[in-house]
Amino acid sequence: MQSCTCNGLHRTARATQMRSRRSYPHPAQHSRTLQLFTLALLSILLLLAISACGGSQAQSGGKVNLTYALWDSNEQVGYQKSIDVFEKQHPNIKVTIQQTDYDQYWQKLDTQIAAGAAPDIFWNDLTYFPHYVVQNQLMDVTPLMEKDKLDTSIYYPALLKQYTYQGKYYGLPKDWDTIAIFYNKSLFQKQNITVPKELIWNPTDGGSFVKLAQQLTVDKSGLHPDQSGFNAGSTSQYGFISANLNQEIYWNYMAMNGGSFMDKPFGQHFLYNQPANIQALQYLVDLISKWHVSPPASETNNSGDAMTQLFARGKVAMIETGSWNVSYLSKQVNFPFGIMELPAGPKGRISVLNGLADSIYTKTAHPQEAWELFKWLASTQSQEIVASNGIVWPGVKSAAPLFAAYWKKQNIDVSPFLNEAEGQTVSAPITPVFNEAESKIDDTFNQVWLGQLSVPQGTTKAVQDADNVIQSNGS
Repeated sequence: MQSCTCNGLHRTARATQMRSRRSYPHPAQHSRTLQLFTLALLSILLLLAISACGGSQAQSGGKVNLTYALWDSNEQVGYQKSIDVFEKQHPNIKVTIQQTDYDQYWQKLDTQIAAGAAPDIFWNDLTYFPHYVVQNQLMDVTPLMEKDKLDTSIYYPALLKQYTYQGKYYGLPKDWDTIAIFYNKSLFQKQNITVPKELIWNPTDGGSFVKLAQQLTVDKSGLHPDQSGFNAGSTSQYGFISANLNQEIYWNYMAMNGGSFMDKPFGQHFLYNQPANIQALQYLVDLISKWHVSPPASETNNSGDAMTQLFARGKVAMIETGSWNVSYLSKQVNFPFGIMELPAGPKGRISVLNGLADSIYTKTAHPQEAWELFKWLASTQSQEIVASNGIVWPGVKSAAPLFAAYWKKQNIDVSPFLNEAEGQTVSAPITPVFNEAESKIDDTFNQVWLGQLSVPQGTTKAVQDADNVIQSNGS
């Protein structure tokens, strides 16, 4: 029988480095028509490829070929090392990694799913998991876990829960990240500031965190915001960046002020207009307009990339971002930097804990082999291999020291992220149409950060628009 090669459609352009691996995308409406056309064309091409291949992945030499899809080119190296070990243990299985940058990853996956030709296993995140699970595109692995007696106690409980639906498992923890403060050690030394062991914030006087940010904010005359004569229009160095970034910034402060994000998992109502959330958002806006320790949104474009670039250029003393940026910033800055835990709020210190998971495509042509790979990727041995590369914190708790040890050799203490993961955490809102709803919220919150709408006005409008999206989609 003549064999058929189906690899051509899996090729992608050379990957660019991901700067905000976990950033949640907001669809560009002006390109919607072009995207739909592209999706339709790719669907036709995939269907033709499937038809030519007999409806399943090709096999050669008696081997089963599996495809594993991911988006981070940095992590691909570590996963290839893991898969090399897996293939030696399973000589009948060949695994091909399909890497696609985050901004194109989900569009491509949707196209493949529409054509019935999705990768056997693919990376999943909390913003897309609800969409795929309610569409029945993810395999329920609960029976297989029970059959093979998988020990789920090796994972962080909060991560394990994230990829469950109606009491069933549709993924196991692959890795995780929390949010912390990155600080420029040189700028602290220049201002003769000792790095504090503990910081607090509150929505009334700002707390010790605002006082620290004021010490690190300087105008061209060398004055600080709490000094007479300070000129906010000629600031040469800022202490911190407040921006319209959900995971990296405002979800953490909402949670630390006692706020919630949604009425329930897979719910239909955002709660951003709760009094506690309005207070937290006002605090973040006040960092710009009242305390003058953050550049205005017109300078940062409410962008995670712009934030890290300002930090790398030495224009900002502190930024708040995730553990995925340790690797990126270590290559971008020419000064020593440190990491400290988030300032504790009225309800204590609470960080967003975001986990990624591997999921099995429900229509995989090789469910048993896909399960073997899935089980391997979720194992302690595999996650130790990946963690030792210093890219991500592993989902398996016992492998965490390997990630920390990698960065200790680079003179960077990453323990604040781990301390937060073991403390109070919160997860992203879960709804099948999160990205579309969040696009509405993002547009309105941009106006809030720019000072064009008050916080109460912005939250009222954002919740109304987002709720309409969810309810009109029948969530």
